[in-house]
Amino acid sequence: MGKELLFEIGTEEIPSTYMPGLLDALEEGAVRAFGEARLDFEGLSVFGTPRRLVLHVADLAERQNPLSEEILGPPASAAFDKDGNPTKAALGFARTNGVDVSALERKDTPKGERLMFMREDAGKLAAEILGLDILANLIVRLPSPKSMRWGRGKFAFVRPIHWVLALYGGRTIQFDWVTQEGEVGSGEIPSFGNTTRGHRFMGSKTFKIKGYDDYIDKLREHFVEPILDDGEEGGRIPLVRRGVEEAAGEAGAELAADVVGVERLVEKVAHLVEWPVPVVCGFDKRFLDLPEEVIVTTLEEHQRCFALRKKGDGPLVANFVGVSNTVARDMTVVAQGYERVVRARLEDAEFYWKRDLETPLGEMAEKLKKVVYHPKLGTSWEKVERFRVLAGWIAEKLFPEDKAFHQRVDEAARLCKADLSSGMIYEFPELQGLMGSRYAERAGLDPEVAGAIFEHYLPRGEGDALPSGDVGMVVGLADRMDTLAGMIGLEYVPSGSEDPYALRRAANGVIQVLLWSACRLSLAEVAERALDPLLDKFKDDRETVSGRLKEFLRSRVSAYLSRSGARADLVEAVLSADAGRGWHDPVDANARLGAVENLASSAETFEPLATTFKRVSNIIRQAAAEGPSGEAARAFSKNLLEDEGERALDEAVQGRAGEIEEIMAPLRTLTRDGEGELTRAYGEVFEKVAALRPAVDRFFDEVLVMAEDEKLRANRLALLGRVGALFAPVADFSKIQGRPKD
Repeated sequence: MGKELLFEIGTEEIPSTYMPGLLDALEEGAVRAFGEARLDFEGLSVFGTPRRLVLHVADLAERQNPLSEEILGPPASAAFDKDGNPTKAALGFARTNGVDVSALERKDTPKGERLMFMREDAGKLAAEILGLDILANLIVRLPSPKSMRWGRGKFAFVRPIHWVLALYGGRTIQFDWVTQEGEVGSGEIPSFGNTTRGHRFMGSKTFKIKGYDDYIDKLREHFVEPILDDGEEGGRIPLVRRGVEEAAGEAGAELAADVVGVERLVEKVAHLVEWPVPVVCGFDKRFLDLPEEVIVTTLEEHQRCFALRKKGDGPLVANFVGVSNTVARDMTVVAQGYERVVRARLEDAEFYWKRDLETPLGEMAEKLKKVVYHPKLGTSWEKVERFRVLAGWIAEKLFPEDKAFHQRVDEAARLCKADLSSGMIYEFPELQGLMGSRYAERAGLDPEVAGAIFEHYLPRGEGDALPSGDVGMVVGLADRMDTLAGMIGLEYVPSGSEDPYALRRAANGVIQVLLWSACRLSLAEVAERALDPLLDKFKDDRETVSGRLKEFLRSRVSAYLSRSGARADLVEAVLSADAGRGWHDPVDANARLGAVENLASSAETFEPLATTFKRVSNIIRQAAAEGPSGEAARAFSKNLLEDEGERALDEAVQGRAGEIEEIMAPLRTLTRDGEGELTRAYGEVFEKVAALRPAVDRFFDEVLVMAEDEKLRANRLALLGRVGALFAPVADFSKIQGRPKD
């Protein structure tokens, strides 16, 4: 049985956006530190407020676990000379482990006899190592997006530290930072103590703590709710949620955001306050003439307040709920403070909204000629003109007969970036696209065009909505493909966690939209089209840039298809099909993956089948690599069939080839797989191919493929090539591994 640990780092107010990452890092660092220190623990939790980061361990071992570690050294033959004297290798090994050479032992290993030292460590008391070795390092190593320095030292932390509470078993952990010369020193961090602080304005400056329960109780007495969310309606998140809902009800309204939006804002607000106090505020009703998105963005994104609407999902009302961090004697004064700030923002929005409505979207679009998109890729106007042409080409491919649709796509592409030059987007950049749609609606443009101006941005990230119309879908595809072609052509290929231009997100958006819309489009072909107007801007030749772009797109298709938990080898088999072109059409690739997964769901039938056709693939590949014989293998003649096994296989292939062609022929011109025809078709193809297995197995049992007679060998390879041609467009069986055991 161990003792309780309570560790609190008291700081200046930490930005709310930093808190989730800091708490995760504190937890990960503590778990790692206790593991490295060989200290067992139970009941570890982290929490915090804007002024404190807290680590609590309900049960932390009083002593390190003993260690018995075998350390191998140099080979014995190199450790001693011919006279038996230790060499530099032996002396160095002994010195490293802090012992004399006489303390070293010899041990037989698979690589020969080596020197060995058995290090024994009974372990220290936790109280002896917690201060410097663990908790001090947690502070020093805690990462943050941006750090500050204070005092005269060089130590940096997310915000200046004012106090450190450190109790183990109810007693203060003895440790003084000032004694740590060369590390922190100079008093930048206070010594560990047994005191904490309450609310900055409503609580006592300092008070002593005996343990965790005492800590929680006293903080609440001093107007600090330290727990973020304990899962039992306790903590700041439930307090904020419950408080704003009650305040909205008192105002005769309901929260404007959906459940997800409310929860996201509640968490942000909970990281801003230590003692949440909801207050109902209002604004002038004239501002309700602004688009709802402007009002909601002003309140929720800029001021962290909750917009309200009439009950029953009605329109917005001229009230909102702010969450104060202080209980004032007169809360109307607090409300007036919120209202002053919100009024100023809404007046700015009103000014820009009215001014922008006086400027036609076409004129806004013209202003993009003076906006640099990228120094090497030209202006935003030039970018729009590039993907406008590409959007037209995509529309022709997907909807070849719909001329009116082509016109709507062209209009939406021409205007979709126009609002970037508007005053409203200068003030509210997060509303790009949305404001363009509103301006288009006011101008009386086609509703599908107006909607596409916003929807071409969708999805903006993981979990975001998808475009509801085909016009927005096509324009969004063209825009993203132009971005990918330009940036990857300039060699901005994402590496590791680095992706400053969000190219992975752009590629994922392309794939996600295609799969959602079930539109069949060759990414390789679109990539070539996107590169056409950009080639003079790159230092590399077309082949190099094209290869780089296609390799990136293939990797994103692979990553996207693997998200659902699909086996990596099955994904690779599907993408490698059709001589490596299997990734070009994501909708087709997804359908083939589904068919392969259905087949692989039964290991009893799939593994023998995969083994058989993998053998076919490998033989064909090996023959092709041999040069002239590979060329000869392409010609097939029935007159050269000698054995019953190869005649039977030829007859089976003929029958199945016709059936498979009958299944696939109608799908070659299919531009949209809205009915799941591809999935059904590939399932049927696999049934036909699987039926060949007995004939293929008989062929391998009875026929010598690599016959000495060159003509016979070439003919038999050609026969296997015909077998491979039936499944090669669906999956490359050579990529499939044995099914992993459960």
